[in-house]
Amino acid sequence: MVFVLTVVGARVGSYYLRYGTIEYRRYEEQLVAYDTTLGAVQWTAPVESATFSIRNAIPDRLLGTGTLELSGADPGNRTVQLGPVADLDATIETLDIPVTDPVRPERDSAVIASAAVLALFFLAVPVGLAFSARVSTPQLIGLAIGIGPIFLLPVVLMIWAALRRI
Repeated sequence: MVFVLTVVGARVGSYYLRYGTIEYRRYEEQLVAYDTTLGAVQWTAPVESATFSIRNAIPDRLLGTGTLELSGADPGNRTVQLGPVADLDATIETLDIPVTDPVRPERDSAVIASAAVLALFFLAVPVGLAFSARVSTPQLIGLAIGIGPIFLLPVVLMIWAALRRI
């Protein structure tokens, strides 16, 4: 668990250092990402020739933010992201960005509920074994090591599917 928390903490810190200090500005026909901490331009993109699309990211859905994906940014016509920003619609309007498809997929309660129920069904067997008086601790550890990943994979996939539809 400590390893997982360390990896998650490193990812969150890395994400903040990459995108948390960026300001987005528009100068005539150029969109510029300026890092306020470094005091340097990170990338530029021509507004008219770049392709903008809304990213359907799980962190954006959970935190109520929005992110645009840009294809055709300099140097080398690479793909970059604008955001996450607190109000994506206001950012698009303020910077006058031509977004091809401005709508994110809607929240789908049926997918969320069915994925959660399936995840609970897959978790019921290991939890039942853990609380069973007939299974000793060494047997439980052996089952967790041997069969645990088989039950963990569908649970992780169901949680991911539910989070994609929040």
